[in-house]
Amino acid sequence: MDQDLGWWVRVALDGWQAGGGPRYQRIASGVARAIERRLVDADHRLPAERSLADALRVSRGTLVRAYDELAEAGLVERRQGAGTFVRPRPAWTHTPVENAASALLRRRLASGRPAGDGETIDLSLSVPAGVDHLPPVDGGVLPHDLEGHGLHPAGLPELRDALADHLTRWLRLPTTPDQLIVTSGAQHALSLVAAALVSPGRTVITGCPTYPGLAGAVAVHRGRLVGVPVDALGVDAHAVRRAAGRAHSPLVYVDSAANGPTGAVLGASRRESLLGTVRRRGAVLVEDLAQAGLTLGDGGGRPPAPLAHGERPATEDDRDPPAIPLAAGDDSVIAVGSLSKMFWAGLRIGWVRAPDPLRDYLLRMRSASDLAPGVPAQIIAARLLTAADAAWRDGLRRALRERRDLLLDLLARHLPAWRAEVPRAGSSVWVTLPVTESETFAHLAARYGVIVASGATACVDGRHHDGVRLSFAESHATLEAAVDRLTAAWEEHARRLATGR
Repeated sequence: MDQDLGWWVRVALDGWQAGGGPRYQRIASGVARAIERRLVDADHRLPAERSLADALRVSRGTLVRAYDELAEAGLVERRQGAGTFVRPRPAWTHTPVENAASALLRRRLASGRPAGDGETIDLSLSVPAGVDHLPPVDGGVLPHDLEGHGLHPAGLPELRDALADHLTRWLRLPTTPDQLIVTSGAQHALSLVAAALVSPGRTVITGCPTYPGLAGAVAVHRGRLVGVPVDALGVDAHAVRRAAGRAHSPLVYVDSAANGPTGAVLGASRRESLLGTVRRRGAVLVEDLAQAGLTLGDGGGRPPAPLAHGERPATEDDRDPPAIPLAAGDDSVIAVGSLSKMFWAGLRIGWVRAPDPLRDYLLRMRSASDLAPGVPAQIIAARLLTAADAAWRDGLRRALRERRDLLLDLLARHLPAWRAEVPRAGSSVWVTLPVTESETFAHLAARYGVIVASGATACVDGRHHDGVRLSFAESHATLEAAVDRLTAAWEEHARRLATGR
């Protein structure tokens, strides 16, 4: 089976047997869905009738009738002696081009159920799977003593106070409330910054693989993404320097606390090198701290004394302290983050820490589409930050470390052909599969009841399409069930590859 025909069978027409009606109608519907999802472009030649019929194990007559149905619907056209081709459509009828990120969203929507329901397990989202782990808080959602209209463009003063304390005491980033803007998650924060700073053609340098949401935030403004290597010590600072030397005033995006998919923590010497590059090249540094505070490694040493607010109790950070953010060493660094990784993604609470002129500009931009963040979630977030003491934070990291180790052990025992990297921070494992691309396997895994993020969602330079990101934020039982299903899906995938289907 040639590569194009195999792609049609495994991806474009996967699951065509489902549903009612004659087989020719089900095949025609499958092709129509592939066209609608823009998996095939205008003037793409469909597989020859006999070849596709053999691959699908139906008669040639069934394929002929399916193609006739598509031609009558105006989706394809027959060209005498040349074959059957997808017809161009008016521009206003086009749906967005399918990519790995939109395919992942479609798999989540298709599951129709939350993770942990016993039917679908979602390992594509590296966030807590529920709220059972949250520290207890007192009071109702809305205090009775609230006054005013509730519209605070930069965020509730109470929450900004709590966030400033969180950043200063626990993340070692001295911060005042006036430096912060509360957003609807880290993606919203990053999108605001991109809207302010990314113009058509401006270079945005990032480690690759990277945070999956970065590409969308940059593409909207037609920026130019440039990927540089990432290893166990984070982004390659020398590669950033070389890339910055070839661009005019680039943006540099760094997830220093934990690389989005791999969990690598940026090394100390690389931090100094990056700051030097930014200063020499007139670059703008955007630091993503969404996973700050989720250190899982076993490094030694003791951290320096707390930067503010007096002494705090000894914690696991004393054995593996969080790295000092880049923004602590240079006031021009723009930091973004969220509470989704630590508390719950459903809160939709993120933040931007920016210099005064940019902060004011971001607030003006925000007002065009979003007057202010919602009050109830901000009140809950402020209470959670206050309640998250040293013991609770230790417990969260300990639970994540145990789940990380369990997932790594399960993968080593049941899927030895997969190569997993040990993350030092965060809540996901990056796995390299022994295939050239992982999107086909991710599509198949969803049919086995596990949603995973393929490497293409986190890759900007095409070198990591063989990767898969797996969250270990689920319970032990859920992780064990997920690996069982992934093992079955991998066995099926291997059989298909061996038979050329």
